[in-house]
Amino acid sequence: MTEIIQVERRDLRIEAHLPQNTSTPVPAIILLHGSGGNVGWWLERIAPQVTAAGIALFAPHYFDRTGSTRPDYETIMDGVHVPQWIEAVEATLAYVADRPEIDASRIALVGVSLGAFLSLGLGAMLSASPLQEDRKRIRAIVDLSGGLIEPFRSQATHDFPPTLVVHGEADDVVHVKDAHALIDRLTELDVPHEALLLPGEGHWFSDAAQIPLFLRLADFLSRHLKP
Repeated sequence: MTEIIQVERRDLRIEAHLPQNTSTPVPAIILLHGSGGNVGWWLERIAPQVTAAGIALFAPHYFDRTGSTRPDYETIMDGVHVPQWIEAVEATLAYVADRPEIDASRIALVGVSLGAFLSLGLGAMLSASPLQEDRKRIRAIVDLSGGLIEPFRSQATHDFPPTLVVHGEADDVVHVKDAHALIDRLTELDVPHEALLLPGEGHWFSDAAQIPLFLRLADFLSRHLKP
């Protein structure tokens, strides 16, 4: 179902999928779409499996924060839109954590392309917070075809969430060097991380690659979202 919250006097739509049994608080995943704004493609593929595993899934339409539809490269890099999109993601995180059905200590971010950049950026910002509760707000991050860029790269600390890096080695939209740079930074910070670099895969993963991708994603999240 679609729920609506307010962020700076703007409506922000959030697609919410809850498991059948929420008699005790459950973990949650916040799924962040890419620059095309297509929430549905990923929801169709993972929502049934995620909720069947007793995990809630939320997918914010974070472009609602700026009234964007399909932003181009110049818009993404203008220094104005990304902070507002991260603000929308953080508002979603707070909304999800405040829900009585959700265990606020077990929330992961799964970001796709631009959504992965935003997930990693917010993770870096929170890792640098002087407040311990901020540093613990995200249990884990899954980065699908994204990267960690400045100023967030410099902000990241050892308290950055455990991260799974998934990237196609033939990606011609976000080069695989961004994945290697992220891995190097996480190694430097001694942050737990794993990587799945897929030979011959581009920015959008083929049907054949989706099987090992989803299996690895499920394994990573099941381990990191344990009580």
